[in-house]
Amino acid sequence: MTIETAPERTINYAFLLGGLTALIFGIILLIRREEAIELLVILLGLWWLIQGAFMLFSVFIDREDWGWKILLGLLGLTAGVVVLANPIDSATFLGSTLAIILGVIGVIIGVSSIFGSFRGGGFGALIFGVTSGLIGLLFIFNPSSSASLMVTLFAVLLLIDGIAGVFLAIKYK
Repeated sequence: MTIETAPERTINYAFLLGGLTALIFGIILLIRREEAIELLVILLGLWWLIQGAFMLFSVFIDREDWGWKILLGLLGLTAGVVVLANPIDSATFLGSTLAIILGVIGVIIGVSSIFGSFRGGGFGALIFGVTSGLIGLLFIFNPSSSASLMVTLFAVLLLIDGIAGVFLAIKYK
């Protein structure tokens, strides 16, 4: 007979709650992609707006690095207002921008892996490098489709994470 302590029960509930939340968000992202993206962009805009206001307010509490705080606060307020004024256009722009950034990172990783394969990394590093570079180029030259693909991949990852969380909650019950 084992006695279950409060921290163990808390961990079980944390796994279960995290898993169910991930499953719900994954399903929502798969079923209602456009609305979910718009909601996420609105939340991002609210985050930037609130963060900008708090950053500006923090200048009155702590004057250290006041120039950076004012700059970051104004950038946060501006970004928040722009995103909240046009959430659909912002979702398209932010998704495409993220796809391009990830594409550049993919190309850099690909090139470095290809060079690494010739320096003793082996055939696997070469395959990884070529694959990463091609995916990076796809993201760079087709950012709008890549943004949609990223949302789908993120939804699938949330579903996997959710299933794993529920499984761990049941396993450690």
